[in-house]
Amino acid sequence: MSGTPASGPTVTIDDVRDAVAAVLRVAPEEVGDDTDLADLGLDSLRVMRLSGRWRRQGLVADFAVLAAEPTVRAWTRYLGGTAAGPDRPGRNGSSPR
Repeated sequence: MSGTPASGPTVTIDDVRDAVAAVLRVAPEEVGDDTDLADLGLDSLRVMRLSGRWRRQGLVADFAVLAAEPTVRAWTRYLGGTAAGPDRPGRNGSSPR
């Protein structure tokens, strides 16, 4: 993940895929964009670990939102619109959709 103080953190589909692959201990190529991550073995503890990591990077990463649609594509869409700030969509667990 990268970003500048002016623009805040950004997240790409590859960032999300790499993070998921790391916690699952699989190659990133094994994680499809639309694969249900629970089918790959992603459990709630790992989702909490990922959400904590993303929050520390300045993103709003609500566990309930992530758990509701556990795919790399959905998470990228959600995280891409949730850079921390008082007027950003996705704050307090609301979906940016």
